[in-house]
Amino acid sequence: MSGLTVLVSGVTMGKGISKKSGQPKPYAFAQVHYLVPAKSFLNDDNNINKLGLEEKTISMSENASLFAKFGELTFPTQLKLSLDADPENPSRNIVVDYAKA
Repeated sequence: MSGLTVLVSGVTMGKGISKKSGQPKPYAFAQVHYLVPAKSFLNDDNNINKLGLEEKTISMSENASLFAKFGELTFPTQLKLSLDADPENPSRNIVVDYAKA
């Protein structure tokens, strides 16, 4: 298990049934949102300058007790996220816990 210290701005968890493709299909997701310094983008065709912070997301274990634990916090807050391999895709990490940084 590894860790990542970030400024967490919020957490989202949801589930439902998608009807976009015509055939109803269940879905579920959980994400941690965190802030990082904004990065400008420059190449031959583009010159986009950014200041401040921008939000990134990382998947989280679809665990109701972990979501409830995040609910005890006031956002934004600096946290050390505990990461582990995603059981659905072991090449990706997901958040499985946190500690105050």
